Parts: sequence; C-alpha cells; structure tokens
Amino acid sequence: MNLNNYSESRVNKIRGAIEAQLLDYWQQLYNEYIEDGDADAEIWEEREIEAEQLADKPQTAYQFYRETVEMEDWGSVRAYRTELEGEAIDIIYVVTDGDDGWLEAYDAQGNLIGAARRYIELLAWGNVEDLRGQVKTLEFPAELDKNATLWQEEE
Repeated sequence: MNLNNYSESRVNKIRGAIEAQLLDYWQQLYNEYIEDGDADAEIWEEREIEAEQLADKPQTAYQFYRETVEMEDWGSVRAYRTELEGEAIDIIYVVTDGDDGWLEAYDAQGNLIGAARRYIELLAWGNVEDLRGQVKTLEFPAELDKNATLWQEEE
C-alpha cells in the first residue's frame, strides 16, 4: 500500500496517531459524560482552518461533504490542520446528526494519507470513493464493529 510515495509503515503510523487522538478525545468526553453528563468539546477545535487554506484534493473533499452532508442539513464538516508524526496533516472531519461520520487525512501537499468511515471513536480505513459512496447509503463497512465503542449501550 504505497499512497503517494508514503511507505505502508509511514501511512500506518499517521493513521495510528489519528486513531489515538480520536480515542483520547472520546475517552475524555465519555468520562465527563459519566461524571456529570456534560460532554461538549470538539476534537481539534483549536486547530480548525478555513477550507480556502487547504490544498486542492482536501478542499475537494471538504466541498463534497459540505454539499452532500452539511448543506443537506444532516451533519457538519470541519477542516483541521494538526501535526502528526512530525508533519502537518490536514483532516476533513465529518459529523452527522447521529454518532457517525467520515474522516479524510492529507499531507501538506494535498496527498491522501487515508479515508475512513467513523462511528464515534472507531475508524474503518478504506477506499475514498467507496467511503464517499456511503454518504448516500449510510452503510458501514463490515469491519467497523459498532459494538466496540466506548459508548456501547448498557444491556
């Protein structure tokens, strides 16, 4: 899996760093929710950037989700720039009105690092075209086990 001259190891490290930050964020929200019921922060909030600051490919991704999710009024899309594994990474982060969404990560030159379908803190990385197609179907990839979330319902 060589994405734009990145070794598989490098891609996996960057994706792993994203996964770790998501897990930390959602773990904190979960703990706050359990303690006092108030969980209202946004991930990477201090790192949000305007879409115009993105390279072409991430800007195209942002516009796709803006038109298909945000303008259709069933979710929102945000662009973030953060440092992961020693380099600037742009993240297109999509949140639906439910618990799911999408995430796409790009390097500073606009090269795709990975695209994922998201359920709360869980990510399933896959082909960007297939994942964008799930915007219409709202399906989840088979490898995304929604029961593995921190927020699983009590029985």
